[in-house]
Amino acid sequence: MANTSNGIKIIYGAGGVCSAFVTVPEGVDFHDYSKKVFETLKKDGITTLDTAEFYPGSEEEIGLHGGANDFTVDTKLPGGLAPPRKKDEIIAGGLASLAKLKTKQVDVLYFHKPETTVPFEEQLEATNELYKQGAFKRLGISNYTAEQVQQVYDISKKNGYPLPTVYQGNYSAVARLSETTLLPTLRKLGIAYYAYSPIAGGFLAKTRQQVKERAGRFDPASPLGDMWKNVYDKPSFLDVLDKWGIIADDAGVKKAELAYRWVIHHSALEGQHGDGVIFGANSQTQLEETVKYVRAGPLSKDIADRIRGLWDSIKHEVTLDGYNSSE
Repeated sequence: MANTSNGIKIIYGAGGVCSAFVTVPEGVDFHDYSKKVFETLKKDGITTLDTAEFYPGSEEEIGLHGGANDFTVDTKLPGGLAPPRKKDEIIAGGLASLAKLKTKQVDVLYFHKPETTVPFEEQLEATNELYKQGAFKRLGISNYTAEQVQQVYDISKKNGYPLPTVYQGNYSAVARLSETTLLPTLRKLGIAYYAYSPIAGGFLAKTRQQVKERAGRFDPASPLGDMWKNVYDKPSFLDVLDKWGIIADDAGVKKAELAYRWVIHHSALEGQHGDGVIFGANSQTQLEETVKYVRAGPLSKDIADRIRGLWDSIKHEVTLDGYNSSE
């Protein structure tokens, strides 16, 4: 797994090889596109892929290109993103992911979103069975509240199941609620924090007009378009976006680069706790650019302080993620 100069892990979000999320140029075969993505990642020293059952075709694409031989692979059971599953169905889903990935074991197996209609005890009994079969090395959870994290930890510890050691959550310069509502619990329990959406679902790379026009991931036809709109298309956020563009200009960098460098070098993430950042890209050009961004160093103190100051104007209406409105 590639690390930055301050020890933050850099992970590729393999939704970028999911045909439902990425449109390749006309005449380009999607399998060829994915192959080039993996070649670029290897060349640039990115060694971990983050995928999920919820990313249609992503696990299969990794399997097709032998990704588990060249990369560390993490994947996710859908949890609350799919109809409720009982123990046997959860086990079957985990094994199906391994088959698609063409591997016997992943590093981290997550629950993508909490499933609250099936007892956590039953769900964790299922992942314990997968663990005993060697299906994964570490248990992860994603988009859980602090209270739910504690519940999962307590149930796992009580029953001798693998403890959750990685949490994946929404975190960026405009999504910092987790610093106070979630991170203290993760630190207490020794759980690493992997930040997804460091550019806020593309929000921090856009203009006000692009957000209003629902460009990119905000497109209603996009799988998460409505979710991102509900989270970020608010007057206070759009005002911050205007200021964000000015700060980027003053720093002499693109808006996306500003976002990545802030999260990696100036946020609450810490290499000593095993924290990481998950980045994505929807084109080969964007991939190559983003790899450069995550390799860049810290911002100036003035720029970092100005970014930090934006938080006060939006924190009153920020949500933890697209699934939870508070802690």
